[in-house]
Amino acid sequence: MNSAVATVGKKKTRITQSIVLIGIIVAICAVTSIVNPRFLRIQNIINIFQQISILGIVACGIGMLLVAGQIDISVGSQISLMGVIIGMVIEKLVGKPIPGVQAWQAALAIPLAVVATLVLGFLMGLLNGIVVIKSRAASFIITLGFMTAYHGAALLTSGGYGYSLYGHFELLGRGRVLNIIPIPILFFLGVVLITYLVLKYFRYGRFLYAIGGNRKAAYVSGINTNRITIIAYVVTGMCSALAALILISRVGSATATTGDAYGLDALAGVIVGGVALSGGRGNALNIFLGVMLIGLISNALIIMTIDPYMRDVIIGLIIIIAVTIAQYTSERE
Repeated sequence: MNSAVATVGKKKTRITQSIVLIGIIVAICAVTSIVNPRFLRIQNIINIFQQISILGIVACGIGMLLVAGQIDISVGSQISLMGVIIGMVIEKLVGKPIPGVQAWQAALAIPLAVVATLVLGFLMGLLNGIVVIKSRAASFIITLGFMTAYHGAALLTSGGYGYSLYGHFELLGRGRVLNIIPIPILFFLGVVLITYLVLKYFRYGRFLYAIGGNRKAAYVSGINTNRITIIAYVVTGMCSALAALILISRVGSATATTGDAYGLDALAGVIVGGVALSGGRGNALNIFLGVMLIGLISNALIIMTIDPYMRDVIIGLIIIIAVTIAQYTSERE
């Protein structure tokens, strides 16, 4: 009986949080549209979704990891490293005319870059997860170390220089379905839907909540907590790989810092969305709304011709407020 009441209480908290986020989003839309009516034009709305697509994909991976009570702040450096690999492969095989490069090698360049990125994302996620589990240290500290290591690897691989795709591999990042809907938006919505289904209906999702809520109790109940945690890190790495592919395809170039900002921005969106840093609480809808709020703030500042540097100030304050409210709510519960 008590557990049922607790479950109902948690559901009410989540619904309330979603409603608050929706209310804030609506308020921002209303104020911005009054200042500049162009804000609500279909093209601008599509632009907002396109701008947050990569961020949202990364946020879904981080969000599921946070539900399990873990964190990975190295994803930005992971994206940068994978971006360098993508740029290096494509530039060397189909970019500049290079003596000795056969036609069949050029034809395989893009598939090779895609496969290499996905494999690298899998391996980095696996490595992160194994080290976190085996070291028994705080995941924040371990992934902070990996963030520096991956950044250094990106610099070593690129030699400090950038790579250009020379117009190749544009479909994933710049293509549109029916010449209207950008392909990155479809990937973003697809990842959000998968995240929703996994967290709500799959046993793996229930295990994530159980581990985040009480790891020892989850272990005693028969859940292989180490394996589930490692899988969560692998999923995060795969989300980072997909984000890297879309990002590099969209910008058409890669440097050792191309994706650095996405790690902390995605974490900000997840925290604003109400996913508890301590684990055990959060859902796909709130992750989506948190990322949407981050994107709306950035777009609204541009539309209202406000200094874009205010974005980080506002987002920082929102994070502080969100964490404070979450802490207060958890203490009340």
